[in-house]
Amino acid sequence: MQIDCVAGAASCRLIARRMRISVRAIFINYRRSDAEGEAGRLFDELTKQLGSDAVFMDVAAIEPGRDFRKAIDQSVADCSVLLAVMGREWLSAQDVCGQRRLDDPNDFVRIELASALRRDIPVVPVLVRGAKMPLAEELSEDLRELAFRNAVELTHARWKYDVQVLLTALRPYIGGPAAYPPAAQAPSIPVAAPASAIDPAIKDRVTRELAAFIGPIAEVVVKRAAKRSATAEELYSAAATEIETQDERLRFLKACRR
Repeated sequence: MQIDCVAGAASCRLIARRMRISVRAIFINYRRSDAEGEAGRLFDELTKQLGSDAVFMDVAAIEPGRDFRKAIDQSVADCSVLLAVMGREWLSAQDVCGQRRLDDPNDFVRIELASALRRDIPVVPVLVRGAKMPLAEELSEDLRELAFRNAVELTHARWKYDVQVLLTALRPYIGGPAAYPPAAQAPSIPVAAPASAIDPAIKDRVTRELAAFIGPIAEVVVKRAAKRSATAEELYSAAATEIETQDERLRFLKACRR
């Protein structure tokens, strides 16, 4: 079977290195038509900080006759954490027949993500170009858990600082010293991450929406969640974990993202 990279997650360059690398700490999952530029930029930044053998992005050159699903699954199994780079077209991208790519069980993006989720490998959504987290109801069954993973946002204007935030979040999975100076040394420009900078109006709205499900304690829950949340999206996800049923969590997240 010939692999069509445009239909999948990768630009098909690096799997020839797979047998020479015993462990890949970070696997970058992305869709070429959606966020190839940002994924490549992130790959360059991470390899600069962590080394070329610590980051893996593309699946290519799968041997003739080999099941590409198993090849991808094995590549994902070698990583400690998977970064799912999502642009604004990540959810709605279509194939040449007009069908949504994520609905195709042979879609590379879906296979990689499903493999990581099935293996309980940490999956970190990385939002670029102003993308929003998908709702669980918009995803196939094997990807549904992705909707409840805390996301990190990367922006063009704050790229270096945002990558620092991402690396800090990755340290429990990849180990090693901090790759960047402490946040206090970062450029003094507005950032979308500090919990203290989350718009109070957003926290008030999240509190109101959460109170409908768990009562007055919602105020305390949101205050605590805000302290460990870098973005509004992280706040939504953290607060949602306090809701017992999945259906109610979905309703809560949908209300927050309006």
